[in-house]
Amino acid sequence: MKRKQGLLFFISSCIPGCGQMHQGFMKRGISLMMMLCLIFTLAMFLSLGYLLIFLIPLWLFSFFDSYNLRTLSDLGTAPEDAYLFGMSSMDSDRLATLCRKRHSFIGWGLVLLGIYILFDTFVGRLMSAICDWTGNWWYYDLVMRDLPRTAVTIFIIALGIWFIRGPKAAPAEEIPVFTPPAESVSADPAPMEEVPHDEQ
Repeated sequence: MKRKQGLLFFISSCIPGCGQMHQGFMKRGISLMMMLCLIFTLAMFLSLGYLLIFLIPLWLFSFFDSYNLRTLSDLGTAPEDAYLFGMSSMDSDRLATLCRKRHSFIGWGLVLLGIYILFDTFVGRLMSAICDWTGNWWYYDLVMRDLPRTAVTIFIIALGIWFIRGPKAAPAEEIPVFTPPAESVSADPAPMEEVPHDEQ
C-alpha cells in the first residue's frame, strides 16, 4: 500500500474518521464519523452543550489513530478493518437480526423522523398562533422543546436497557425421562441343569 503523507493526509486526519477512510479503513472511519454525528445531534437536540466535551477525546483518538495506522501499514502489521465501539461482532449480529424482522429498526426510525417533522411543522404553527393570541409563550417551549426532548430521553434509556439486558437466553430443552427397555420373559423358562460337585 502506498504511504499516505503530505498536507492532504494531515487535513483528513484532523476530521474524525476521514484519516482512516483516506487509508482504506472504511469501517473504522465510518464508526468514528457516526460517533461524531451522534454526539453533535444529542447535544443540539437535547440542548446539552456539555456533551460536546466528548468530542475532545474522540478527536484525539481519531487523529493519532490515523497516524498509527499509517505506521502499522508501513510495517505490514495493520489491523483488519472493523467497526469500533461495539458495532461489530455480537452487537452487529443483533442489529442485523433486528433489521431482518418485519418491523425493522431502520423503518421505525424513519417513521419516527417523519412524525417529528409533521409535529414540528403543524403543531409548531398551531402553538405559535395560540401563544401569540394568549401572550403566554411558555406553552410553546413546553410543547415544542420539552416534550420532544423528554420523548427522546425515554427512548435512549429504553434502548440502553435493551442493550444491557442482551439477547434472551434460549429455552432449555426438556430432557425426556429415561425408561429402561422391558425385558422379554418367556412363559416357560428352561430348567437349569444340576451339575454334580464331584464329577469322576
